Amino acid sequence: MPSPNSLAAVLRTVRAARGLSQEQLVKTLDARHLHNVEHGSTNMTLKMLEGISGHLDVDPLALLAAASSFDRQETFEEFMAYLWSELHKLRDMRVMENVPAQFSDGVLIPAKGGKPATSAGKIRAVLDCKAEGLTQKETSVKLGIPPSTVHKIWHRKDADR
Repeated sequence: MPSPNSLAAVLRTVRAARGLSQEQLVKTLDARHLHNVEHGSTNMTLKMLEGISGHLDVDPLALLAAASSFDRQETFEEFMAYLWSELHKLRDMRVMENVPAQFSDGVLIPAKGGKPATSAGKIRAVLDCKAEGLTQKETSVKLGIPPSTVHKIWHRKDADR
C-alpha cells in the first residue's frame, strides 16, 4: 500500500495535469478533507479514492500503482512485473475461483467470528487417548495440543461417543 504522502503527490500531480483546482475537485468530498488528503496528513477511504479518481478520470488502481511505484523507487514496468507476481500468488491460491462463494444473491455473506471449530480429527485423537486410559496431561503432550483444548474436548457432553 502506498504511503499517504506518495498518494497525495500523485493526486496533486494528476489534478494539475487535468488543469483542475482543488476547488473544482472538491465536489467529490469536503474541501478541508481534500486539503488534508493532498498534504498527506490524513488517510482516505476507498470510497473517497473512488470519488476523486472518478473526477480525475483515472482508475483508482492506477493512482495506487503510481504511488506504490514511487514508494518502491521502481519504474512502472518494474512495478507491474512485481504486481504480476503478486497476482500469480492469488491465482495459485485459487482466489478468483473462490470469491463467488463469499456472496449470496450479490450480497457479501457476513464472516463468522471467533476461533475455527476444533477439527473432527483432533477430537477423535483426544477421545482415543481418553479411551486408552491416558491422562489429560499425557494426551496434551502426546498430541502436542494445549491442555485447555484437551480439557474442553475431554469434558464434552458428547465425549462418550
